[in-house]
Amino acid sequence: MNRRGATQRWQPAVLAALCLVAGPVVAQRVFVVASNHGAPYQQALAGIQKQGLPVEAWQVSRDSETTLAVALARAGRDTIVVALGVSAAEVVARAAPPAAVVNCMVPGQDDGRVAPNTQVVPLEVPIETHIVWLKRLLPQARTVGLLFDPLQNNRRAADTAAALARAGYQPVLEPVAGPSALPSALNRLINSSDVLHAIPDTTVFAKEHSRALLLFSFRNLIPLAGPNEGWVRAGALYAVDWDFPDLGRYCMALGQRQLAGARAPMPAPAKTRVIVNLRSAEQLRIKWDADTLRMVAPVAE
Repeated sequence: MNRRGATQRWQPAVLAALCLVAGPVVAQRVFVVASNHGAPYQQALAGIQKQGLPVEAWQVSRDSETTLAVALARAGRDTIVVALGVSAAEVVARAAPPAAVVNCMVPGQDDGRVAPNTQVVPLEVPIETHIVWLKRLLPQARTVGLLFDPLQNNRRAADTAAALARAGYQPVLEPVAGPSALPSALNRLINSSDVLHAIPDTTVFAKEHSRALLLFSFRNLIPLAGPNEGWVRAGALYAVDWDFPDLGRYCMALGQRQLAGARAPMPAPAKTRVIVNLRSAEQLRIKWDADTLRMVAPVAE
């Protein structure tokens, strides 16, 4: 009885291993699991649905998880499973489907932390892309302020600072151990930063801190490169975000490549989208030429 139970318990892992050693498989359908009804997830789902394969879409909820886990466990080797967001990725990991799995819009993870049949597409746009737009939108900037919670983002802040330094900028790192530390950290950046670059940090860039950060930006004429479009609409100067329909296309294409075998060509990278706030640019005394404005998505709220 114990032996039989052990066999049943390890069956998903065995099936996942078989997926890696067996020959190429042609995708027949896509199984999409979204963490919630958020706009980025819905846009990514729309991008997946445009690719021509049958799509079965689920949303994570307390009531549906058991049914969802059963459906995932039955997904065959000809299925691509795309998990949108952290909650969805966790549900898919527990179900351990034998299909090709792509965790999309999740924090970057080391390869050893995911199953062999799983690929990870981080939510964060690479810093190199941010630097391209920093040079284009703020060509006079030389010093870049980075606010971060050291318990949450010490490594990410260090990696971001290193990339900025390689590109010729002087990064100014300001740890923010908690909400009470934010005002003093901002004060230290007044005379030391030309721009604030937001890294994903739930301590610093929590919704309740948006007013303080935006007031600091306008009062001191220090532009804020926000973490996403929502911050731009609130008043940040600009943000570099994913083109989420194209990100969905890219995540599905990664799953197709996994089924086809490692020798299949990599799909075209997902596109990004740059959003700028024209009213904030005016208040910060920043002007862009017509060529630059044609390359961005402007808002004037």
